[in-house]
Amino acid sequence: MKKILIAGVIGFGLVLSGCGKSEAEKAKETVEMNEIDIESKTGEWQVVVNRDEMRNTESKWLALRSSNNADLNFPYDGENRLQLDILDSKSGSARIFLTIDKGQYDCGSYGCSVSIKFGNNPVQDVRFHEYDTQGSDGTILVLDGGSSKPFLQNIRTFKTIIVEVPFYSNGLKQFKFNTKKFNEAEKQI
Repeated sequence: MKKILIAGVIGFGLVLSGCGKSEAEKAKETVEMNEIDIESKTGEWQVVVNRDEMRNTESKWLALRSSNNADLNFPYDGENRLQLDILDSKSGSARIFLTIDKGQYDCGSYGCSVSIKFGNNPVQDVRFHEYDTQGSDGTILVLDGGSSKPFLQNIRTFKTIIVEVPFYSNGLKQFKFNTKKFNEAEKQI
């Protein structure tokens, strides 16, 4: 079992879901998130469950780790896969996150272009931004809001995707995902 720190992703979900809450309450929720264990099964969608015992709430989303490993330079060498997290897929306003095990994206405050190939279709450039929130370490990218609906439709339609992400001092790296069982996995959340 591999531990993956996804506090930033969870905190983001709780902050957005609590629209009527004060900024202090939102920040408090972000800080309270802990590590969540998910099995590191490459190529299989995992249902991630976060239980907030204090509020007696539960949130679920889908996560998929890339089938290949990035070859990044020291100090980020070793096991280094990209994880695709899809939150709120059934709500019509899905949130898409890309999380690298370790490394530093080459994205500025303006965001960066991530190239994605769905199945055998032409490569598309999609704008992602670093997910910069309290507790995040710069290893999370979030998809621009308006692009999540077509991205999700493509995940539901195509069995494979390749994601090419820019890394600081490492150039572009490609990650392969087998997305064919997304529709079945989505029924579990």
